[in-house]
Amino acid sequence: MKMSESTYRAEQARQTEVLTKVVDKAMHEASAAFEPPMLNAVIGALVANLANSLSSIGDAKTRKQMRQLVEKELSRQTAAYVAAGQPSSKTMVIDGGMH
Repeated sequence: MKMSESTYRAEQARQTEVLTKVVDKAMHEASAAFEPPMLNAVIGALVANLANSLSSIGDAKTRKQMRQLVEKELSRQTAAYVAAGQPSSKTMVIDGGMH
């Protein structure tokens, strides 16, 4: 089944929104077990899962393109959250220091 570009992008956005909420909820629930939660551990877990997903792409050229897309999207999303003043987080441990 072939999708139009606009249909593909709309479906990607929909799935991204759903999965973002699921991952966020799971991370918040899991972090309740730690006092204080370590941001390094959260990011480490996300990076490990991302690497696992990227490694499933068999073609090296496609994998590299996806990794570059990830880097670009990470920068874009980070800037958007910072600009929006989100999220307001509680104290966490980052590189051994409280923040």
